[in-house]
Amino acid sequence: MTLKLGKTAALHFLAEVAISISGFIATLAIARVLGSEGVGIYALGISVFVWVNLPISGLAEALKKRISEGIDKSEYIISGTILIFLAISVTSLLMIMFRSTINDYIGEKIAFFIILVLLANVLFNSATNSLRGLKKVAHAGWTRAIERVLRACIQVVLIILGYNVAGLFLGYAASMVIGSLIAVFFINVKPKLPNAHHFRSLLSYAKYGWSSGLKGTAFSWMDTIILGIFVSSSQIGIYEVSWSLASFLVVVSRSINSTLFPQVSELSVNEEYERIHHYLNEGLIFTGVFLIPGLFGAVAVGEGLLRVYGAEFAQGYYILILLITARIFDAYASQIVSVIRAVDKPDIALRIDMVFLGANISLNFLFVYTHGWYGAAVATLLSGIVTLGFGFYSLSTLIGRPTVPYMEIVKEIIAGGLMFTVVAFLTSILPSGYHITVLLIFCGIIVYTTVLIIASERIRQKVFILSPV
Repeated sequence: MTLKLGKTAALHFLAEVAISISGFIATLAIARVLGSEGVGIYALGISVFVWVNLPISGLAEALKKRISEGIDKSEYIISGTILIFLAISVTSLLMIMFRSTINDYIGEKIAFFIILVLLANVLFNSATNSLRGLKKVAHAGWTRAIERVLRACIQVVLIILGYNVAGLFLGYAASMVIGSLIAVFFINVKPKLPNAHHFRSLLSYAKYGWSSGLKGTAFSWMDTIILGIFVSSSQIGIYEVSWSLASFLVVVSRSINSTLFPQVSELSVNEEYERIHHYLNEGLIFTGVFLIPGLFGAVAVGEGLLRVYGAEFAQGYYILILLITARIFDAYASQIVSVIRAVDKPDIALRIDMVFLGANISLNFLFVYTHGWYGAAVATLLSGIVTLGFGFYSLSTLIGRPTVPYMEIVKEIIAGGLMFTVVAFLTSILPSGYHITVLLIFCGIIVYTTVLIIASERIRQKVFILSPV
């Protein structure tokens, strides 16, 4: 990556770290206060929210894409906002009509709280996607970080005050409203009235672009929706805590994805495919930097880490390992599919996402019915593998076969293996306990980072270039 892109990605990464840490603390507090059942009910409510929000996400994706092209930015912001609010109005009315069904499925009367979160989310995503389209990726990342820190703080305060699950949704909505106001402050374009062309252009992309949300939503929440039919809220809570830990490891991948999209989008206008391949290659190197050692670390200390949330959560040890493995395949697939969207081929991306969705739904129903929550984790893993294969093939037919940095990935695996060896040895000689688990994690990070920087010249160069010293 160029120095400018690298620094942008680094700033966005720091924002993602803040987001992940705040999410970890919030999940820990929620699990401690409400237990696995409370976490499970909240997860089911959020899963309903993200699915009903899916059609609107296509408009948000279209808004980001059109603004990133650098033409009529103000007109697209105005027209996109109008379309999004029309869509949210229809969605909210439908949810009010079917609120009894929603409440029965979740097991709590929280349909109106979900609508509140939906409305606040529209404000926030419209504002932050506008920032990303304007190439203010770091601003968008830090706005999101502030929102997540506020969410964690407000949610923790509300559950301590006795608002229970309702407090979680109220905190979610309040933080996004505040985050929206912050994001709008950074959108420094003069308002201009759009015409019919701008609305048509957004809708033409959105009819395919909604699949961007489809794939992410299905990967993150399809298993939760189906688990809600077959297993208890308590098991769902344990599963979601394992998923949140696995998701903590994708901070680098998300930063790269957010940074590359507007740049690749602009390069694609002039068909500068060689530079696009270079950026993708760099992105693939750093995609596994956290995820690969995270898998080795989970095998070594995963059970102890889960016990921090409560003794009952240790049951999710094997779930955690499976979900981190699934996250690895999905992270590489997401980089590739993001490039496909950025070169203005949302129809191809839609095909990939539909293949993923078909595999994910069918495997989840089959495996959850036969193997419970282990089946959900395996279905998520296999779906990620299918997406990676189909995405790689599709991108190869569009702009040529991507150059995969195999040797750099192997070095990350070797560094992870050495880290595992050290941590496993220390585990065998040290007593158990929360403080020991934290100590082992820090020791693992030091070993992995040291070995990787020594072994990989490309990663070492990037670290020194981005270093403020």
